[in-house]
Amino acid sequence: MSRRVLNQTVSDDVIRAFIYVRISKDRVGAGLGVERQEGDCRDLAGMLSRQFGKQVVVVEVYVDNDMSAYSGKPRKQYLRMLGDLRVGRGELILAWHTDRLHRSPSELEEYIQVCQPRDVATHCVKAGHLDLTTPAGRLVARNLGAAARYEVEHMSERISAQKLRALTNGEWIGGGRPFGYAGPIQDAYGNVLNREEVGVKIIEHEAAMIKDAVQRVISGESLYAICRRWTASGVPTPCGSKRWLPATLRRILVRPRNVGLVAHRGVVLEGVKAVWPPIITEDEYHAVRAILLDTEHRTTYWGSRSLKWMGTNLYNCSVCQDLMRSSGEATYRCRQLNHLSVVADPVDAIVNTYVCARLAKHGADLIEVPSGDAMDLRAKANTLRARIVELEDMLGEGELSRPAFLRQRDKIMTKLDMVNADLASRSTSSVLSGVADAPNPAEVFMNPEKTPIERKRAIVDALCTVTILKGKKGRKPQHLVGDFRDRVLIENKEAA
Repeated sequence: MSRRVLNQTVSDDVIRAFIYVRISKDRVGAGLGVERQEGDCRDLAGMLSRQFGKQVVVVEVYVDNDMSAYSGKPRKQYLRMLGDLRVGRGELILAWHTDRLHRSPSELEEYIQVCQPRDVATHCVKAGHLDLTTPAGRLVARNLGAAARYEVEHMSERISAQKLRALTNGEWIGGGRPFGYAGPIQDAYGNVLNREEVGVKIIEHEAAMIKDAVQRVISGESLYAICRRWTASGVPTPCGSKRWLPATLRRILVRPRNVGLVAHRGVVLEGVKAVWPPIITEDEYHAVRAILLDTEHRTTYWGSRSLKWMGTNLYNCSVCQDLMRSSGEATYRCRQLNHLSVVADPVDAIVNTYVCARLAKHGADLIEVPSGDAMDLRAKANTLRARIVELEDMLGEGELSRPAFLRQRDKIMTKLDMVNADLASRSTSSVLSGVADAPNPAEVFMNPEKTPIERKRAIVDALCTVTILKGKKGRKPQHLVGDFRDRVLIENKEAA
């Protein structure tokens, strides 16, 4: 709602009044709450006109919609009103209640310092007249402010306790709509019509996108490539943006909610089962987190631009064993000291030929069948987590010193990381799934639509190690010009 200047004519029979209205949460976004406050304040202006025998003219309305006085964030219209009072543009403040003006002692003191020397009166629809020109009136104002502050703090504690109880029961406590799950549907008055479904009911097409993205990440595709696909699909982000960013996608894919776990302030609550259904399996959850939370992971491209060359940060330099980088001249160069360089296209062609030959020969045999019982590993992980909780209880009861607690916890965390890594490696998905077991795996591997370059890199990394060798001195024979097989060393790996 924009401010409105209704009358700026000043005379002895006119009292210039400001109306200040505020609502903490405008759930509908239509400004209905502040409109009701303004209407009541205008009625109050009419009543005061009859009481004073002078015309009370509302010269301006200051509106802070969807803004809390307790949050500490600057209220632009409130500050503008104080500025107008300092230069003498008004003699009367009208508000619905004192807590609409301020809910902290510091704000109240500033308000008194502005109003007291200028004889600015304050009248509220619900709290009556605040006479800030007398000690008794200021005492009343300060008492009202202290009571409002107490009410807010007490309400904050009560809401926090309610949310914590809800979390321990596996319930959703609100916030932004989690992608993949239903959001609130409201009527014209802001009433939620699907309260039981909010944050709990799965949105099928969004859940399918999450499942597909998890499979693609496990298969070696980059977040950037997946974001391009999601942006092209036209499905907006939870905040309504048309463009998907890797950071947003990463937060969605690694969140515990996807597997039916409840997290509070970044920590998963042990022994709490969520009321909402999971989207992915536990094995997929551990696998995608192992990839996306590994800062040293190099088979998934993290750059801000589209990846062009397959061997960037994948092929090795034979001189220093560091990784090769690509330059703008379609050339691979040693990343550190430029020990050597080689043209990219023929090297990639040699690697592609090797991979295609191996896929054609071995096919689905390259996909390792997971060994061991994943259920036993999950049980072991749960036992280790329970042990950490037990140590925390012992620390809280004084049975264990903090140094001893930290030593024991670090040992258990090391074991837990190993178990989680084992679980991730036993994911039902594989980098080679969908390629090695295809009817024509070489054709699928070379098809950029079916196998993006990020996944090709992951497949190369799974099947072999590529090392770039130094070229021999002297010129090559004419028939070997353009043949780079002497510059490439390919060593087999056991597929995973």
